Amino acid sequence: MRAMIWSVLLCVFASALVAQKTSSLQGKESPDFSATKFINPPKDGKTSLADCKGDVILVKLWGVKCGPCIASMPEVQGLWNKYEGKGLHVFMCERQGHTEAEIQKLYNSKGLTFPQVIEGSMGGFPGVGTIPYAYVIGVDGTVIWEGNHGYVGVVAEEITKIKYLGLGKNEVAPGLEKAATAYSAGDYAAARDEAIRQKEKNVDNEAVAADADYIIGKVNALVDAKLKQVEDAKAIRHYHVAVRILEELTGKAFKGMEVAEKAKEDLDALKKDKAVKDELKAWDAYEKTVAANEKAKDSATKKKNLVAFAKKYEGTAAADEARKQSESNEG
Repeated sequence: MRAMIWSVLLCVFASALVAQKTSSLQGKESPDFSATKFINPPKDGKTSLADCKGDVILVKLWGVKCGPCIASMPEVQGLWNKYEGKGLHVFMCERQGHTEAEIQKLYNSKGLTFPQVIEGSMGGFPGVGTIPYAYVIGVDGTVIWEGNHGYVGVVAEEITKIKYLGLGKNEVAPGLEKAATAYSAGDYAAARDEAIRQKEKNVDNEAVAADADYIIGKVNALVDAKLKQVEDAKAIRHYHVAVRILEELTGKAFKGMEVAEKAKEDLDALKKDKAVKDELKAWDAYEKTVAANEKAKDSATKKKNLVAFAKKYEGTAAADEARKQSESNEG
């Protein structure tokens, strides 16, 4: 009997080694991917490999009922706390088939704020049949590490290699460093203007023209993405999100661009709309309820607060969200 058990274990171990060998992505170009729905959507709106290229990406496979997976969540949260908006993009993928509500409940109970993919094409990261399993995609777009644990140091080291944050490339043609630096600093209007200036100044330089067009295209794509976020937020009455993005578009980062003027007009119109005002008031109150719940000691109290909020602000999108969150706080 003992010999049979050892035989089975050896077969399982051998199978795992074969799977690891055949499915390894380390050293290879990252598989393409795109996520379409999240818990904790990334605030920068970057949801695909194309969006995040040039920065550092952590893809982690895990499961709600996986003890080691849950135990590793604090280290992911630690990375997110330190590097969110500074070059790290996280794509968590639950691989045990649990529902969005079950995942949300766990996120609520643990206070997790990093993105969790609910829908999207993440199948290019197969793992090796065991979880937790993670991949780190470096600034050059290749998978620089994969495994069960040990990615924290890899991410921290790779972050230091980012030269132009968010630009998608670490080198540009001579003369475009100022434009690339402006983009990296979030001064998108200045980046675009400088790129246009250098392109006009170096009309016979194909390398400058190509990289100038690249930077201009990045700015335009960013604007389009933000405008889409505004429309998506309006469609589900998340006007607090729409207002936040419109205020960003009217700020220094986009000063002088046509979109800034249009964003101001849209923002003024929203703030004059009574229905929108009611929704914004509800969202402000919801955020205070969520803040109060962070101090609550048990899920029953959190649920009670959310239910009371939903009743008071019945008919608003914020009430719908509170009701959804109250269901995630059951048990």
